Amino acid sequence: MSGARPEFVLLAAELRTLRGRAALSITELADKSAYSRSSWHRYLGGTALPPWLAVRALCRLADEPTPRIRALWELAEAAASGRGAVREAPVTTAPAETVTAPPQQPAAEAGPGPRRRGRGRWSPGAPAVICVLALCVAFAVTTAWQRVQTPDGASPGAARPSASGFHVGCVAGACTGHDPGVNLCGVEPQTLLHRLTPSGAGLEVRYNPLCRAVWARVWNTRLGDRLTLSEPGQPTQSIAVHDTHELDAFVYTPLLGLHRGGTPLTACLSGSSHTAATCYRLTAH
Repeated sequence: MSGARPEFVLLAAELRTLRGRAALSITELADKSAYSRSSWHRYLGGTALPPWLAVRALCRLADEPTPRIRALWELAEAAASGRGAVREAPVTTAPAETVTAPPQQPAAEAGPGPRRRGRGRWSPGAPAVICVLALCVAFAVTTAWQRVQTPDGASPGAARPSASGFHVGCVAGACTGHDPGVNLCGVEPQTLLHRLTPSGAGLEVRYNPLCRAVWARVWNTRLGDRLTLSEPGQPTQSIAVHDTHELDAFVYTPLLGLHRGGTPLTACLSGSSHTAATCYRLTAH
């Protein structure tokens, strides 16, 4: 597998482990899935990216939950497509990189849909009608924006509703130290950082614009690993892997509320298996 992508190699190693657990030969695996023996040879050898349906089929045959394997497959797929090429990170600290998290846009400010081209007639009263409509729209947008900024007269740090109507449990500094799932900050988050660490663990930094808060998560970890997320002047949020059942699941830090734009963040993974912490620096706007 000389020259193979490291993401492919890692995924292939996991797939071979699953095939061994299921006690299936290549022929049996091909018979029980929709993919040929030659295809499975390439997938298990790390020379080709398997379709997700093939990976999911093997997970089912090996009775393996899919979240961890799905994360590894997404890393490999991103590297193959060039959308999220993973750079080899130094053992100590990776070069700083800037990532922009776009601010929340209220539903009332959403742009119009695609316009249909066609011919229309202009009437003398059209300018007046357009002016009235423009004033109404401006008033509606202003009112909606004020409600989003301070819903129901709440303070700016209070829980904020989303466009779909549900309320997140905290905003900005009020989120720090809390669980992203409990506060609904884990609903439809943005991924600011997506990396494969030198130890083989996957690491992400995620952001929810409604909560104005970030958190980090890892998978494919080892016992003793510790994940931290920090911002200058704020308490560091961390989580450690102490139980074996956490090795096959996502492990994530508590929330870290963002207090201003251009916030510098540092996510680090360290542990007994690392000679030094592997850190990534990024900036969230």
